[in-house]
Amino acid sequence: MKLNTHYVFSAGLISLVLTLFFGKIPFFDILIMSFFISFIGNNLIDRIGHEWVMTKYGEIPKRTPLTHTIPRSIIWGLLTVMPFIVLILLFHYDYIKIPMQFNYMQFLLPLIISGIIVGPSHMLLDIFTEAGIYVKKNGKWERVALAHLRFNDPLGNGFAMAIGLLMLFIALNLAHLSLF
Repeated sequence: MKLNTHYVFSAGLISLVLTLFFGKIPFFDILIMSFFISFIGNNLIDRIGHEWVMTKYGEIPKRTPLTHTIPRSIIWGLLTVMPFIVLILLFHYDYIKIPMQFNYMQFLLPLIISGIIVGPSHMLLDIFTEAGIYVKKNGKWERVALAHLRFNDPLGNGFAMAIGLLMLFIALNLAHLSLF
């Protein structure tokens, strides 16, 4: 799937999960956090997890098992949020002094959960493309693909983006309901 599709889908999933479990956090904060983590996490997974191979059609990207496995995608997602977790802990233990009163600790668990979600959400979309994702069978990496869609298939990308937007809409409505 295209990177923009990954951004919207992951942000929708993260927003929905965080709204369900952390309804006391303002929705705008959840929305900003989910899009930010989605952008960084999906970029990291695609930039590190692709190698460029020369073919008769020119240079094309090829997925590698470095990031395109479910367990490794979780690790890369957690690495995405690690700098923010460290900052929160530094604020909390007064290693970094800030003048305003703000409860940064309320974002610690949502950040960890967002980091865990962003990688597998990327794999969920990639498993429907031609290149698929990697699984280990008998000690060797094998690619698994379910639908064999092209990465730029307009219908597949449109459907995944619509699902992401639907999750964002549901999260917004859940957040709105919890205000009353």
